[in-house]
Amino acid sequence: MGVKLSTLVKGVPVQMRDLAGKTIAVDAFNWIFQFLTTIRLADGSYLTDNKGRITTHLNGLFYRSVNLLANKITPIYVFDGRAPKFKKETQRNRQAIKDRAKELSTYASTEEERAMYLRRTSEIDTYIIDSSIELLNLMGISQISAPAEGEAQAARLNSDGIAYAVASQDYDTILFGANKIVRNLNITNKKRVAGKGVFAAVSPEMIDVGKALSGVGLDRERAILVALFIGTDYNKGVKGIGPKKALKIVGEEGKDEILSKYDFGTAYDIHDIYDYFIDPNVTVYKEAPPRPRFDREKLLEFLCDEHGFGRDRVTQSLDRIDTKNSSLLEYG
Repeated sequence: MGVKLSTLVKGVPVQMRDLAGKTIAVDAFNWIFQFLTTIRLADGSYLTDNKGRITTHLNGLFYRSVNLLANKITPIYVFDGRAPKFKKETQRNRQAIKDRAKELSTYASTEEERAMYLRRTSEIDTYIIDSSIELLNLMGISQISAPAEGEAQAARLNSDGIAYAVASQDYDTILFGANKIVRNLNITNKKRVAGKGVFAAVSPEMIDVGKALSGVGLDRERAILVALFIGTDYNKGVKGIGPKKALKIVGEEGKDEILSKYDFGTAYDIHDIYDYFIDPNVTVYKEAPPRPRFDREKLLEFLCDEHGFGRDRVTQSLDRIDTKNSSLLEYG
């Protein structure tokens, strides 16, 4: 997901050390898609092993997870389940964009142009998911599969106090009830600028949702209305209305009037979509899921012997993690 609330909701800078001892619910698909898009060879192709299997996502997951653990941050990766029916049109549109980008890549006049198009074809399939879960299990990192949207499940872990915050680049976790969101938990403190082939410096930031929304006169319910105006993965939005105008309307008109008055660009009942944001399909956990056992030897076999990672670099990275430290074996 990716509702455009960035102009309204602002975070504050945070250091990795500020998150030490905390449990963070990670929107797994959000991060994996980011890895698949940005970690590419110069010609735009994925990193692969000697059997031609993609290793781009394993590279991103391993080194970012090591960085979290080395900073005494405990991640819980949350994977998407079955998308709600409202998302079908968005999924079709995204696939059409990927198909078009793949076609355009064959006509690219330069390697840089071809690479740009290939980055737009990134896709998470069963192999990507299964190999990611296998890696996380060997690293001793918990992961759960949501019944539907992973970001909704991550938000619930946060709102129930199991996770201190949600790690995601998207703002949709706000709509699903997250209290705190951490963005830009990168290793290199840089991100690729979409469509430009260059990187920009970024720093981690924390969004305290309650403070951020109240600062612009919103609460969660009214934030959902604003999002419906500007468009979500479940609706196209209202033509001609951007964040600022939506904010003004939401401040002047009530929910029932708004939902009945405007065309929100969806074939579904907009009331049902609003209600889904309020009460999404999630699993309620009484406590944090148990962590699998860290297995250094099998992890080295998986990454180095099976997938061709450099043993020295992997070993040096694992040496950053003090697995005997109980803070890495328990949830904070």
